[in-house]
Order: sequence, then structure tokens, then C-alpha cells
Amino acid sequence: MKRLIPFLLVTLLSTAAFAQDEVAKAKSLIRDGKCAEAVPVLQGLAKSKFKTHAGAQASVMLTECYLRDHKRAEAMQLSSKFLEYHVSSEYRERMELAHSILMVEQGEVYEGVEGMLRILAYTKNPAARSRTKEVVVQTLAASLLNADQLQVLLEKYPVDKDVVGWMQLQIGRESQNIKRYKAARYWYKKVLNGKVAENLMNTAQKGLESLEGYGAGMPTVLVLAPLSGDFAEFGSAALQGVLLAQEKSGFKGKVNVRVADTRADASQALMRVQQAINQDSIVAVIGPIMSAPAATVAAWLGSNFQNIPMLTPTATDDGIARMGPNIFQVNITMDNLAQSIADFAVKCLDIREFAILSPLGDYGSAMSNSFTRAIERRGGNIVAFRNYEEGRPDYKTEFDLLRDVRFKQENRRRNIARGASDLDAVSPKERRFYMSDSTFNIPGIFIPATNPGDAGAMVSQVAFNKISGVRLGASGWYGRELLIQGKRLVDSSFFSVPALDMNGDSDSYKNFSKAFQDRWGAEPGEDKVSGLSYDAANIVFSTIAKKPESLTNSINNAGSFQGVYGEIKFKRGVNVNTKIVTVQKGKFETLDGCKIPSVEAKEKEKEAEKASKK
Repeated sequence: MKRLIPFLLVTLLSTAAFAQDEVAKAKSLIRDGKCAEAVPVLQGLAKSKFKTHAGAQASVMLTECYLRDHKRAEAMQLSSKFLEYHVSSEYRERMELAHSILMVEQGEVYEGVEGMLRILAYTKNPAARSRTKEVVVQTLAASLLNADQLQVLLEKYPVDKDVVGWMQLQIGRESQNIKRYKAARYWYKKVLNGKVAENLMNTAQKGLESLEGYGAGMPTVLVLAPLSGDFAEFGSAALQGVLLAQEKSGFKGKVNVRVADTRADASQALMRVQQAINQDSIVAVIGPIMSAPAATVAAWLGSNFQNIPMLTPTATDDGIARMGPNIFQVNITMDNLAQSIADFAVKCLDIREFAILSPLGDYGSAMSNSFTRAIERRGGNIVAFRNYEEGRPDYKTEFDLLRDVRFKQENRRRNIARGASDLDAVSPKERRFYMSDSTFNIPGIFIPATNPGDAGAMVSQVAFNKISGVRLGASGWYGRELLIQGKRLVDSSFFSVPALDMNGDSDSYKNFSKAFQDRWGAEPGEDKVSGLSYDAANIVFSTIAKKPESLTNSINNAGSFQGVYGEIKFKRGVNVNTKIVTVQKGKFETLDGCKIPSVEAKEKEKEAEKASKK
């Protein structure tokens, strides 16, 4: 064995030396322009010595020869295999560049350029850097990327002042081509201020001079939506709605739509709107679709650019529209829903005392706080409040606490009526009797459940725990599960819903749904993001068509807008078009004002209608 080890070492060293000689031979052939003759040598090394240093070098050279001979499939297969295996190879930059060039040639230009820029960001090899820079500049000069793609790459990889200058120049050119003259000027000036190569400076200066006599260019509507991250699906739906509205309105080619990815992040949304206003003649903003980014952008726009209206299609947090006269919420806010049912309970049902059973969570908290404020402003009182955790089968503890609070209130009233000096006095026997057998009445019981099934279950729990009163809710109640879970116990309950929830079968919705399917090949989502975004865009485009002096004032002064799901009525920037729904004999009924149809009256109406037909 001891004699065998030196023999093996000599064999391995001689094999490695042979491989290196073969690599040197292939390299010489390539230098002489004989790539075709080098290929068989390199193929043998790439196959038998792939894991070794010589095999890695041969693989890169072979891929480059494949590229010269336009053998893209072979080059892509080998480069992908190399990059997956040789993580730390000294030849990795060369192979990444070859792989990026292949991607560009196959039409994946953005991904290919991004790969080149990544090499420039990390490489410390002067030769690799020089070659990569040369190729990326050639690719950028070919104008294969649009302005939005270039701007994203520019933000991710500010890798070299000349490469950055080329990207800025191309963004300027692309902007000029689509008549975004303000944006073109912005980017040409960025090149001139960047201390880049002289030829770049001269080209940018000529671009700037060519814009003399042109105004700001085509008016632009900015769409702020999350196009990446966890909420990208909603952002895509919003963009589909806006683009469909642009096409249907006839403004395609007349009003530019600029799309910016907010990633559902407030700071990102603010940065995007600031960039857009600096670069484009922004006339309106649609979005953001999430409440937190919408509030941030609204605060800035409302303070600085009240001539630019912002319409958020879906944000429901209270107070966003109060950020400025130019801020509009197309969706119904939670605060408005709470105010609507509070107003109905006080004015139409003459209720002054209320209990709140609120589900734990942000929605329950927001609805309960809004309802409390609305009741107190209308002269009513919240006499009891309890939180509960949705989804549990039993809430006896919560209802016992509610009954205890109500007993103390009723006991004090009895003592007042008796003329007792101690208003809290009560005999233990009387207390036990009331707590065990009596049904306690609380005139109004508000339950802002998040879903219809839970609302129905809670109404059942109210009756089971011997508490009577009118049950009240909001949009979370609306659905068949309310009737299934609550059965007849939900009869004569009342809850507020957005008017847009009531018109799923309207002609407006049917027309929108058909147009959406024809354009995008799928039905609009049940979340209403695409429909509400379509409505927001239609409001903007229909207002632009009127050529008003101020878009903001024109939207504010309009009585209403016909939307996909019903009328949109803005009051101080908030859509106030809500409806009150009741349940009568196991069916949903929409109310008109304070008119509450009784079951008997409805039966008589039906009988009269039948008689008239006879």
C-alpha cells in the first residue's frame, strides 16, 4: 500500500497536467479564431473533468464558443449546470456574463441585463468588469427595455457612473418617445449632472435641446399598487381595472398611465409618488389600495398638491379622506358603516341605550369605536361593552358579565323609583332570582362580527343567554351564513352595508364583468378590487373629458358617479352610499329611509297583487 500511494499521486498529477495542457491547446485555437476545432477538446474536458479547475475553465470556454456559433440551447444547458455547481469558481463571472447574454438573446432582456448589473456590483476582477460593462452598455444602447424597467434596475444596481448614465439616457429617450416631456427633461439633466463620459454628455445635451418648445407633455395618471410581495395579486387586479377603464374611455394614447410598485409599504408608496410628480405631469393618482400606504400618500399630497386628486379604490380606514380636499375614498369606510347603523337605530328605531359585543381584532375595535362616537354624538349611551373571541362555541362568561352590568343599572333605577337612599342596595335573594331567571332587556345590541356565520351564532347566543333587544350589525353580517346560523332568531335584525354590496346583478356590473373577461380572460375577483379600481379610473377619465379648470373641484362638486356596483356619492371625500338591510321571515330586505315593512303588510301586498292579476 505504501508503494501504491506515490504511484497514485504521480498519476493524478500527470492527469491534471494533461488536462491543463488540453485547456492551453484549446485556448490557443480560440485565439487563432478556430473555435470549431477547440470545441471537441473542450467538450471532452467539460464532460470528464467538470468538477475540477480545468473542467470549470473548459466549460466556460466551451459556452463562449457555443455562443459564437449561435448554439444557444447547448450554451444555456452548460451555463445553467455550471452556475448551479461551481458556486465559488474564479470563472463564475465569465459564465454569468455568458448566461446573461443568452437570456437577452432569448428575449428575457430584463433578466439578462439584471444579471450583468449584478456582476458589476460584486466583481473585483478588472477584466470581467471591463467586459461586462462593454456588453451591458451595448445592450442598453439597443433600446430593448422600457423606461419603467430601466428605472427599477437603476434603483437596484447603481453600479457604475457610465452605466448609470446610459440607463438615465435611455429612460429620457423612452420618455420622449411616448411624449412624457417633463420626464425626458428630468432624465437628460440627470445625465448631464452625473459627470459621465463625454459622448454621453453630448447625447443628453442634444436630447434636451430637441425638447425646446414642447410643454410638459402627455398628462399622466399615476397608479400606486403592490405589484410584488404578499399583496401582488390585489395590485394586479387593481391595474387590470384601471387599464380596462382607460381603454373603454377612449383615453389610451391621450392620457399616459404610469404604474408604480408600492410593495404595500407606506414609505415605498410615498417615494414613488414623489418621484412621479418630479418626473411627469401627474394629473391624478389612483391608489394606493392598502390603508397604511394610502394614509401616508394622502397626507403628503393633501398638504402639497391639492390640485392633484388621489382616489384610493379600496382603503377603508377612517380619516384618509380628511387629509385634504383632493383625497377620495371610493370604498365605504368602516366609520361610515358604523355611523349609518347608529343613525338608523337612533332616528328610526328611537333607541337610546346600547350594548356592544365586539370581536377581538382591529376590525372589531375600529367598528366599536366608531359606533360609540356616533351614538354619543346623537345623544345615546353605550351602557355595556364586552369583547369576545370569534369562533368559540360558547360565550356564557361574556354574557354573564353583560347581564351583571345590566342588573346593576336596572337595580339602581328600581331603587330610584322606590325612593331608596342607597341606590346600590339589593337583597342577595332578589339578585339570585334576577340573574338566574330574568330576561334582561338592552334596547340596542351592536355586534360588529367579521363574517355572517359568526354574526348568526352570536345572535343565537344573545337569545340563549336571556338578553332581549334589537340586534344591530354592519357589513360583516351580509351573507347566507347569517340565515343558516341564526335561523329565525335573526329576523328583525338590522345592519349597514355598502350600497356597492347590493348590486352584484346590476346591468353596470354585468357589462363590466363581460368587458373584464373579454380583456383579461378571467372573471373579476369577488374582492371587488378590480371593479373599484375601474370605478376610480372612470371617475378620473370622465372628469378629464370635461376639461375642467380643476379636477379636484370637479370631482367634489359632482353629485354622484355611476359605478360598477352602484352609485358613488362623495361627501367630504368619502363615499357615503350605504344601505340598511333587515331580515324579514328569513329573507334580506333593503330599507328605504325609516320605512320598515312588517311581514303582515308584505303578505297583504302580495295577496292584493295576485288578486289584481286575476
